[in-house]
Amino acid sequence: MTTSVTIARSIPLNRNALLPLLRAQLATLEEASEHGTVVLGARIFGNGRIAVPVRLHIGYPHPKTPRFGVTITARATPALYPRFRGELVLTEAGTAATIVTLAGEYEVPLGVLGSAFDRIAGHGVAPRGLEDLLERLAADVLAEAGRHADAAYRAGRRSN
Repeated sequence: MTTSVTIARSIPLNRNALLPLLRAQLATLEEASEHGTVVLGARIFGNGRIAVPVRLHIGYPHPKTPRFGVTITARATPALYPRFRGELVLTEAGTAATIVTLAGEYEVPLGVLGSAFDRIAGHGVAPRGLEDLLERLAADVLAEAGRHADAAYRAGRRSN
């Protein structure tokens, strides 16, 4: 059974500045996921937490296209965890902001039993894991933008 999910975050960078930074960060995450170092985490059952190493597959369109295909599966025993397929889309929100939207569907394993667990006990663990991923991605992109700005500032100071 599949469930639709849409998560959006505003990032205070214009789309043209954000796009290459996001593309580089996605490539880094995709490579890291091949080595088992990318983990989706979410809170469950009050103070509990689940963390699952995942494999990301990113579809890279033309470099100026503000959209990426995203597939996320668990690295170990993928049949026991939700699988996500969707897109990461960048939409201009003024001259200095971009809305980054992760939208798609996740498939809950184990049929009706898995769907019941997701609704009752899991309380939508998969969407919370996707929210966590989008938050970390936004934070990493902003940190990288800061490093670029700092390097440009230092280079400008040296040339004066």
